Amino acid sequence: MTSVDALATTEVCSHTTRGRRTGHPHRIEIWFVVHNEGAYLLSDSDRADRYRNLVADPSVTLEIGGERRRTTATPVERADPSNAIVRPAMVAKYQAGYGDDLNRWSRTAWAVRIEWPDV
Repeated sequence: MTSVDALATTEVCSHTTRGRRTGHPHRIEIWFVVHNEGAYLLSDSDRADRYRNLVADPSVTLEIGGERRRTTATPVERADPSNAIVRPAMVAKYQAGYGDDLNRWSRTAWAVRIEWPDV
């Protein structure tokens, strides 16, 4: 059993949601950062399918570095104090390998926290 902190340097995670209309599984790879025993993801918009699927059904399978957990996702409110850590951490982790400035994106994106339960 690996802690999520031990997986924090993994480049991307994968998560599988259930389509809110179709009920079919949808798996994507996405950037993430670790904070407070969870994985945080950012979405460009609250209209993105992956974000809307998580809001409609918070049950998700999260995979990081070959470790997999059935867990739940929760939208992060703008006033949540974790934003002050998570958003700059996302920029710090990915900016060097990305051409555009990620600062504005990190401030305006919609955040989601996915629990990393002990198995």
